[in-house]
Amino acid sequence: MIFFTGNCRVETTVPFFALMAFLLLADRTGAALCGLCAAALHEGGHLLAMHLCGRAPIKIRFTALGAEISAEGGTESYLEDAFIAAAGPLVNLLLYLLLLLCRILAPVSPAVQLFALANIVLAVFNLLPVQPLDGGQALLSLLSCHCKRETSYRIVQICSFMTLVPIGVAGFLLLFRSHWNVTLLLADIYLFILLLMKPERFGQA
Repeated sequence: MIFFTGNCRVETTVPFFALMAFLLLADRTGAALCGLCAAALHEGGHLLAMHLCGRAPIKIRFTALGAEISAEGGTESYLEDAFIAAAGPLVNLLLYLLLLLCRILAPVSPAVQLFALANIVLAVFNLLPVQPLDGGQALLSLLSCHCKRETSYRIVQICSFMTLVPIGVAGFLLLFRSHWNVTLLLADIYLFILLLMKPERFGQA
């Protein structure tokens, strides 16, 4: 499905809708809904950062692997790229800290606790130094301020594999020691797929 909001083209894919339907239908705890809300706020953080940097989005594509955002061309700034990449996880982290403060000051409902958990998990996951997660994108941009782009890519690729290998090992150990809990292993496979595909999540058009 394709529609426009202002000058921005928004595209949603069949795998995206299939994943959303599966998560919402299979969930019995409300965790999926909390996760989707946290993800929406996460992407909103990226869009807000782009607006603050004067980069209007011209295309947003939602897939089963996440959102890909293309911005109109402008003065390239690696520091701005790093800020835009980090903005999504920072929104989740700030929300988690705010909800944690609320929990300290007064009792909160289980739904609020689930929402807080969804935000911190999303923040930590996306801050991993794995390309093209936000952490990897931010690291690439920061390195590019001081190194050649090709050198920066190589460093980020090394960091990505050094991060994914121990996560994969931990995933296998968890698989056999916790009655076939595949969550961590599937997350690692997902990250490997992202690394191999290497989409530009915040590219310029």
